[in-house]
Amino acid sequence: MRILTLAGSTVLFLPLLSLNAGANPAVQSQQPADFSKSQIDATSDSDITLTADNSGSDLWSDSESDELENAQFKLQDIQQRNFTPSRGAPGLTIANPYGFGVDRGFYSGLSYQVDTRGGDEGTNDGDATMVFGLGLGDAQKLVGAELSYTLASFGNNREFGSGGFNLKLHRRIAEGWGVSAGWNSFLSTGDTNDLEDSLYLSTTKIFKMREDINSPFSRVGATIGIGNGQFRSVDDITDDNGNVNVFGSLAFRVARPVSFVTEWTGQDLGMGLSVSPLRTVPLSIHLGARDIVGAGDGARFVFGLGAGF
Repeated sequence: MRILTLAGSTVLFLPLLSLNAGANPAVQSQQPADFSKSQIDATSDSDITLTADNSGSDLWSDSESDELENAQFKLQDIQQRNFTPSRGAPGLTIANPYGFGVDRGFYSGLSYQVDTRGGDEGTNDGDATMVFGLGLGDAQKLVGAELSYTLASFGNNREFGSGGFNLKLHRRIAEGWGVSAGWNSFLSTGDTNDLEDSLYLSTTKIFKMREDINSPFSRVGATIGIGNGQFRSVDDITDDNGNVNVFGSLAFRVARPVSFVTEWTGQDLGMGLSVSPLRTVPLSIHLGARDIVGAGDGARFVFGLGAGF
């Protein structure tokens, strides 16, 4: 069975990714304290999440250390009413959904993998995926919601446009701690995809290792969750068993714009880097490898790009 794995949850993420992308996980351009939206929530048809939202935790973006800069942004906002400050941050996960999400705004992500799991050896069966979505609500006061669509293939592995709609609810329960529940591909289009009817619960906690976010390894983000569908083991998918499985991610903020992520998706081990090159722009770039251990017939390279608006 050929499995196309997306780069992009949440993140994605995000997140995330997102890193994260996620994962992680950008979209909170008018809330400097939040993550950047750059991971794009993971889906199972995809092996990497571009989480367009790494947002949700002041610890990851460290709004306190940016207090003076934020005041300058606000002053500039008064003088230039069109100005909307934003913050970029690297992802929290590669493909796994994480506990934070997008409250307001739009996000999108694009990913590519040079090889798909289970493809014919020696053939060019790489493919791209795309995710775009909308965030609503307020995760700090009540609950936030994301509605997104995953385009699972550009036509190389299945019918162009095949994919599904995804729903995610998330809540910030404390500083640096978020929980989420999601339903990936609750409505599918085109050919069958690996994300269909995938339910999950996820939580993410950010640990402050150093006060200064500019210091190496200043933050660690831990994500753990359970889910069915895309999160099942390969044996359960092959045997069509509806079991639940555990997934998890660790994101190390090795430098302010860079995080190193390692994660278990329920099927395989992935590792990668998430980079947010522009400090004031919610843009993330994700480079990683999937199927290092576990499912698949060898490590595969994945690339992702996520942004929020």
